[in-house]
Amino acid sequence: MKEKINLKNIHILIIFVGIIFVNLSIFHSNLWFDESYSVGMANNNFLDIWKIGSHDVHPVLYYWILHIISIFTGNSILALRIFSGFIISLTGILGFSHIRKDFGEKTGLIFSFLIYFSPVNSVYANEIRMYSLTMFLITILGIYAYRLAKESKISYWIIFGFASLCSIYTHYYGLMAAGIINVILFIYFIKKKNKKAYITQIILGIFQGVLYLPWLIHLLVQLNSVSKGFWIEVKFPKSLIEILGFTFSGDLEFYIGAIISIVICIYIVYLFIKSREIKENLPAIFAILVYGLVIFAAWIISKKMNSDILYYRYIFVITGISIFALSFMLAKGNDKYTFIICIIILTVSIFNNISMVKENYSKSNLEPIKYIKDNIKEGDIITYPDIGSGSVIAMNFPNYTKYFYNEGNWGVEEAYKAFGKQMKTYVNKDFLENCKGRCWIVTSGGTDFYEECFENEDYKLIMNKSFQTAYKEYYYKIYLVEYIRK
Repeated sequence: MKEKINLKNIHILIIFVGIIFVNLSIFHSNLWFDESYSVGMANNNFLDIWKIGSHDVHPVLYYWILHIISIFTGNSILALRIFSGFIISLTGILGFSHIRKDFGEKTGLIFSFLIYFSPVNSVYANEIRMYSLTMFLITILGIYAYRLAKESKISYWIIFGFASLCSIYTHYYGLMAAGIINVILFIYFIKKKNKKAYITQIILGIFQGVLYLPWLIHLLVQLNSVSKGFWIEVKFPKSLIEILGFTFSGDLEFYIGAIISIVICIYIVYLFIKSREIKENLPAIFAILVYGLVIFAAWIISKKMNSDILYYRYIFVITGISIFALSFMLAKGNDKYTFIICIIILTVSIFNNISMVKENYSKSNLEPIKYIKDNIKEGDIITYPDIGSGSVIAMNFPNYTKYFYNEGNWGVEEAYKAFGKQMKTYVNKDFLENCKGRCWIVTSGGTDFYEECFENEDYKLIMNKSFQTAYKEYYYKIYLVEYIRK
């Protein structure tokens, strides 16, 4: 009894300290491209979000939630970021509220610890993206799938169905994970000859299918467009090292996390072999199976589409499942080894957090925005050819006309309506017909956009300056020109 009380108190302390730790670096208003897109979507109404979202690569539930937050916070970038940190914090509390009750004090405690102190979670607590929300939903889905396997309660079915529906409307990895969990649970009910349960699941599945039907047509269109989409080419796990290192490296080198992952995997395999009882390890096996099948499904789809959607960022949404499997097995292992593993993870996470605090709170991040704010005038136009630095500037100046020079013809005109009516996309130089006054040119330095379009007798260079920011290492090359040809 004393040990249980001590573990419970320690668990509460871990939650308290962990929430502070995982949210240390989220209180800033910096943006990178994906985040600027989320902010842009949040500024649209529900119907426009649905219309624009049909041309994006993700479903719209997360953007709808951001819109609600924006209504109450005056389009605060900080509030949108805090939401991600809040969801990660809530996921860690599941260790106390659910996993501890279902699998014991030790498993719940380790789960909460790993949610708060795994480096990757501090990274995505910072992201104004749907990944943290999807991870929370899939974790809930896994928990209630296990509970339903033990007891078919109406309240469990309601939560399971709601989490499943929300998952498929939040991220396509959520769609894969929800589908796989549902299929595994259905097979389990068939095997157990639990007719009432699998009939209930069929009815629930039909209900979800009907509610998902309005989005299904958009999914089919997106599957075609994503195969040609430029955004998928940014970065994806071409090596096992990146996949292995993802959870335990955060913003640090993938090799650090990969080494930790390999050591942990060896130890977990040892614990499986040592226990010899498959039945007692079924919860962990279920979680590992879901995790593996989602990655396998993404790989298969990538091959079929000839485009890599096996993107390490997307893998984050099933991290809660993998952390549960790890927590379950570590709780069965030697306390000494579990403690050492946790200390190693904590140490890496501390270094990761120090790096993010320096990056996110650096004064250099404010300089390019301040430079334009100090010099911009009413009626000025902003032009850019770079989806990264340019879109960040676009979201910081919502009331100014902006032209995106889409020289590569990426087919993003409809998706880019997220940035508002002041945003225009051009695939040629026709936008120059509208640049008859003062015009700001924002590039990342990787193009000759200024030289190609504005360095001529039609324009006079008023000022220019370059900025290197710490946040995402964005580089800005900013020019201000004025049209002088009469």
